[in-house]
Amino acid sequence: MKKYAGIVMLLTTAITSYAQNRTLSLQEAVTMGLQNSKQLTLANHAIDKAGSALEQAKDASLPSAKISAGYSHALMLARSFYMPSSDGSEPKKLTLPFDNSVYMATLSISQPVFSGNQFRYARKSAELVIEVSKLDAEADKEEIVFNIINAYINYYKLKQNQKILAQNLSDIESKLQEIKKFESQGLATRNDVLRFELEKSNMKLSAIELENNRKIVNYNLDIMLGLPENTVIEEQDVSYKLDMNDSFEDYLARALKDRKELTGLKYQDKISDINIRKVKDEKLPTVGVGGNLYYINPSKDIIPKNGAYLAPFMIGVNVGWDISTLYKNKNKLTEAKIQKQEVADQNEIIKDQVRTEVYKSYIQYKQALEKITVLQEAIVQAAENERITESKFQNNLATTTDRIDAQTLLYQSRINLELAKSDATAAYYALLKSTGHIQP
Repeated sequence: MKKYAGIVMLLTTAITSYAQNRTLSLQEAVTMGLQNSKQLTLANHAIDKAGSALEQAKDASLPSAKISAGYSHALMLARSFYMPSSDGSEPKKLTLPFDNSVYMATLSISQPVFSGNQFRYARKSAELVIEVSKLDAEADKEEIVFNIINAYINYYKLKQNQKILAQNLSDIESKLQEIKKFESQGLATRNDVLRFELEKSNMKLSAIELENNRKIVNYNLDIMLGLPENTVIEEQDVSYKLDMNDSFEDYLARALKDRKELTGLKYQDKISDINIRKVKDEKLPTVGVGGNLYYINPSKDIIPKNGAYLAPFMIGVNVGWDISTLYKNKNKLTEAKIQKQEVADQNEIIKDQVRTEVYKSYIQYKQALEKITVLQEAIVQAAENERITESKFQNNLATTTDRIDAQTLLYQSRINLELAKSDATAAYYALLKSTGHIQP
């Protein structure tokens, strides 16, 4: 048995040494979570893609250049050709060589001068898309911060419950030893002892359940914060706000001004305006300048003799007008106007959602504060009730059941207060998130 006990102790020591303890405040947890967030990295990629689209829109207005080259080889199956004369005389016979080769190359350069403002609209739209992407990333960041705060508070609640449970287990143990002494003196029955032992067993079961839940939440926090999976997090006290100085109207005004969804819709509305102007300007003509350099070599030699090739260079101005846009763009313009109206309607829908979210968060936070006040009074009452019941028990005026019930009531009151404090903290951050300003 000693051998097996030694093995168990060695394994326990190895497991304990394998785990790493890490003390983290709420602020440190949020900072670490943001640094290691894969979701935030993905959102930053969207910003980079929008920036690349802007550069592509700028590149579209640069001159375009193209080089092409080709080789042609022809075999003349009919080598004789009669050229008609312009004066009505006999046609002149022309004899062609059987084997013919031609080398040709072209260099083309063109620069759009005016294209119905399409390039300008493309750049402006791309710039607005970048701003929308940044807002989306900020919204993702706020959601990540909120999730980390909630996870940390849940972990804090579990640890506080464990501390309270440990304290109550200690109290029950001391009372159990006391009731056993009374039993030996004939002042208590065996049933009284069993009642305390049953209460102790129930608390041990609760302790096991709490510890398992703590391990799960701890593991999830390790993953969320980018810590090694064997890290045991030691929490710090979470402070909560006990007053509410701002009114609902203040919180709502802040939310309607600063919520990322509403700001994003403002940019979407500007993009809709650009799309409308873009469709209208598609009816305008386009103007461009360009030049073409040709190289024609009808000889078999890749490098011909002097004077045996042609190399004309042509420059010019190109003006184009797709007149079909005058009657084809009508429905495109209607679609663009509908999209603008959709943005306006979506804006009103989001505003209603923001109002309901802020109001709900405001009421829940207010309720949480009121609950704390009531529970603080309840603890005082439960402690006094436990003291009186203990005194009555000592004087044989209360039963063991009364004594345990009073102890349980005090224990539950302490847990309820700690849970209410943590819930108030979570409700406060939910209220901040609803206004678009969540900071730990």
